[in-house]
Amino acid sequence: MTRLRVLSWIGVLFVGQCFFLALGQTWVLMAPLRLALGWVAFLFRVVPEVTFRWGAIAEALVVAGVLVVGLHMFLRRLWRQLRVDSAETSEWAPRWSAMLVALLVLLFGATMAAVGIGHHVGWMMSGRAPLVESSWPQWNAGSSRSSVMLCRSVRELVQAGTPVEQLMLKLLKEPATRGSAEALHVVWGRSEQRKGFFVVYPRDPLTLQVEGGATCELAAEGARPVNEEEVRAALSDAEASPPQSRPEAEAGLRGLP
Repeated sequence: MTRLRVLSWIGVLFVGQCFFLALGQTWVLMAPLRLALGWVAFLFRVVPEVTFRWGAIAEALVVAGVLVVGLHMFLRRLWRQLRVDSAETSEWAPRWSAMLVALLVLLFGATMAAVGIGHHVGWMMSGRAPLVESSWPQWNAGSSRSSVMLCRSVRELVQAGTPVEQLMLKLLKEPATRGSAEALHVVWGRSEQRKGFFVVYPRDPLTLQVEGGATCELAAEGARPVNEEEVRAALSDAEASPPQSRPEAEAGLRGLP
């Protein structure tokens, strides 16, 4: 019965992992593998780059040796004084001193590890970067799909009466658009051929080269995905102030390669 129950749980876990993998959530499989074997890849990557300071290592060994010898002499004398009236004449063993020093080093290392874990957990929880990222690029912030969806949201907000100057603030306040607004530039412009249009493109230049961006016009429905060259052409046509403020848009334009 126990064996059948174990096999049943294994089957449930296997089906669950297959379900999440089909949705592109590879972290379900990668998380346990990284926890179990991630330190091996870390050592292969970091150890070749480590530079040993032999002077500091020798100094640390000398200090540790003096500490062990001094602690052993002190504890041996204290042990004799505490056992003066005892019938047994056992001495304080050197291995006891070594074990005590090793315990102190272990406690020190555990304290540093706990502080490091707390620091990194706080940093990850307080940061705005997503903890997981889908293995399907079209669902990630900064992709062409995200540009098209944000462009549609921007047009809907403008058509609903939101001032252009307050668009970025509105997008950042909404949970549904905050992630995309942080990863994408939104630029408002006018030209003789186009009365009003938006250009949405990734803030990361490398993502812009791969994914491109999107444009949408106030007078037309839908949004059109565009490549990097078309994004540059649309930005050159933009004459009005972008939603986030003119200086930030100019900085974004200067940041393009």
